[in-house]
Amino acid sequence: MAVNDTGDLAGSLVEVLSDAMVHFSKANVCLPLVMQEQRDRADTITFPVYNLGSATVSSADVASHSEHDSNEIGATELDSVKKTITLDMFSIRVPIHDEAELSNANDVTGIAGELVGNAIAAKVDSLIVANFDNFSNTSNDTSNGISVDDIFAALGTLQAESAPAPYAMVHHPRAVYGTYGLSNDLVTSNQFGGSPSSQDDMLRTGFIGTLAGMDIFTSPEISISSSNAIGAVFSKMAIGFGYAGEMMRVEVERKAAALRTDYVGSIFCGTAELADTYGVELQHKVT
Repeated sequence: MAVNDTGDLAGSLVEVLSDAMVHFSKANVCLPLVMQEQRDRADTITFPVYNLGSATVSSADVASHSEHDSNEIGATELDSVKKTITLDMFSIRVPIHDEAELSNANDVTGIAGELVGNAIAAKVDSLIVANFDNFSNTSNDTSNGISVDDIFAALGTLQAESAPAPYAMVHHPRAVYGTYGLSNDLVTSNQFGGSPSSQDDMLRTGFIGTLAGMDIFTSPEISISSSNAIGAVFSKMAIGFGYAGEMMRVEVERKAAALRTDYVGSIFCGTAELADTYGVELQHKVT
């Protein structure tokens, strides 16, 4: 039924918003892997970042009562810095013409919600993965596909930098599958002691899962340039994502004179690197 009155508009909005949120949650990869801050109204969002600066902490810093004697307990100072993220508006409009709706047996409104949700989810991922190229620490090999050794080197760097867990890896799908994919290294080499059962599992079920206690994800929003793609291994505290208002706003507008209904999705958000040493860039050949 074409949307032609206030009641229809309200019902259509509820349907498209529900479909959009469901598909946003399914399609988005990176948002749960980074720090998030929300404000009701703001054009910038500030993240407090606490770290040890140039100091390190070991068991020697925790002294017994007798070692303290009557002196005050020694201080381990924290550096406190602020990272300010500037927000920007991102939006998409999906027009559904009356003829298309009336001549289509499928739920066109649901399709509009799916398109909006998937598009906003992809945009959020693209903003987050753009930070990967900013990490100073790298574990790159632009002449070859990514290997398990590259990932372990990145994990070692994060732990040496005292980057707080949990860690995650995000890379282009072709960095995991395909001719130069990580799956080839896992299946054809003797990694993990060359266990035939583990290699068979990777062939049967696909690789996306956990490696060395770290979750691995792929995102097609990682761009390919000169046959190379830039992914990363990073701590949740490495990147911040801020947004104002709702995570995603969906609106319906009837354009009767044009015989169509517009479904508009938008998000007012921004992202930035919070702690440079809490991430490691992975740039590898994928095609």
